Amino acid sequence: MYNMLVVDDDRSEREGVKFLTEQFNWGLEIYEADSGESALEYIRDHSNIDILLTDIRMRELDGLQLAQKVKELLPHIKIIFMSAYGEFEYAQKAIDLNVTHYILKPVEIGEFMRVVSNVIRLCDEEQKEKLKNERIQEIYWKGIRYEKQQFLYDLIHGRGMIAEEDNESPDTAIHFSGYRYLRMAMIHTGSRFFDRNDLDVEPVLTGMIGGKADFVNLNEVQSVLLYEGSPEETIEDLIRMGTLLVELFKEKHSADVSIVISGLIESLKHIGSEYNLMETMLANKFFMEKGAVLYTGEVKSGDRDVYSNTRRVLFDTTEWLKEVEVDSDKIVLLIELLEGRKTVSENYAKYVCTEVLKSIDRPIQHNVNDFIMGLERIHNASSLMELMEVMRSIAQDMIASVERPRELFRSVIEEVIQIIDREYCSEITLESIAKQVYLSPGYLSRLFKKYKGKSIVKYITSIRLEKAGELLLTSNKKITDIGKEVGYPNFAYFSALFKNNYGKTPSQYREEQGL
Repeated sequence: MYNMLVVDDDRSEREGVKFLTEQFNWGLEIYEADSGESALEYIRDHSNIDILLTDIRMRELDGLQLAQKVKELLPHIKIIFMSAYGEFEYAQKAIDLNVTHYILKPVEIGEFMRVVSNVIRLCDEEQKEKLKNERIQEIYWKGIRYEKQQFLYDLIHGRGMIAEEDNESPDTAIHFSGYRYLRMAMIHTGSRFFDRNDLDVEPVLTGMIGGKADFVNLNEVQSVLLYEGSPEETIEDLIRMGTLLVELFKEKHSADVSIVISGLIESLKHIGSEYNLMETMLANKFFMEKGAVLYTGEVKSGDRDVYSNTRRVLFDTTEWLKEVEVDSDKIVLLIELLEGRKTVSENYAKYVCTEVLKSIDRPIQHNVNDFIMGLERIHNASSLMELMEVMRSIAQDMIASVERPRELFRSVIEEVIQIIDREYCSEITLESIAKQVYLSPGYLSRLFKKYKGKSIVKYITSIRLEKAGELLLTSNKKITDIGKEVGYPNFAYFSALFKNNYGKTPSQYREEQGL
């Protein structure tokens, strides 16, 4: 549908044009103006006019003057003049404006149809050409973007390196011209994130930078943002930048990410070595709090570096461990971590916690299952803070479970049920639940079936279908919407599953209950 503005100081002429336009079913949206001045004001406020049909003779601002001003605002607008016989001098001026579409007064229906149809055809051709050019441009930029990403991906992984700084390949200028200094910001999610179909973080990230930026997805959990840096940037500036990225992912995607920011890169051949350094720094992520921001020049997390953070957490841990009668020799292992062991690893920290767990002065040999579950929770902890919380919980639960051997298992099952009740409408899985309760999927599956008599998957299905049944009877929502609300966006699958469970389709179930 195109928009046409009809301009004439004679209302009957405007009404006649509208009438004829409706008779031919051109699908034109008609707007009116009774003078050149009002028409120009309308076009200044509305740039969606495709066709201007105007009388030539009007008081003050005539049709020719209007056309000249409108062409300056909308160069591609199509203009049709209405004029009477004997106005050759006006027609001559119109030719100078490249306007070749005329309708003579009094309007003859056949001529009107021919002229307007021809103008609509020209609009169609121009629109097709515009779409074609936009498509070509889109394909071109997609190709350039792919080449840029592949080029950077290869540099990061040590492929296609530039041998001499002064002999960089012509591709370098094509892909990265305009960068005086580069910085990289590595974004690490810790779990699958960047392979989601509904995800398009690149426009948001590059828009946040505000200047020149490129984005490369390395794998499901890691991406790199390449942007223009400056020698004047301070560590505080870089930490602030990283914090903005952390907050962006938390706000937009509810994702906890760690950020590593590189030093300045003055030559593309240094990208690979700088990336390797960033990877090395990221190995400390386990010892950082959520939302850690690291800088390759100096490790940072807020105002604390990784080592002071580790010392603080472990110091707190040794204090409460004394209260649960841990063997003093095992506490020494933790104290070693406090003595500045800068090469401490995640595996060593978990080994220490396992040794501490073994030394708790209680008859744990009578609670083997408790102990095994404790080991699994230690193994699945994703950060030092989380590991210490797991240790505190395990120690307290194991002491209590001497008198109440089944209580620990019940509390885990209750927590799982609460998670299901809270998240059944989302893409919840055995793996995602197991991660939240610090157990392996296999162990949790066996434990849940032992206590509930059915698998977690079947339990989730029963909860979803139960909720669906309630919604069918207590609301007028569409059945497709109910399926989505309880976690089944595929209507055919939801309907078949519901029928298998209730013996009737959702619509039959609703009808038979009288709703």
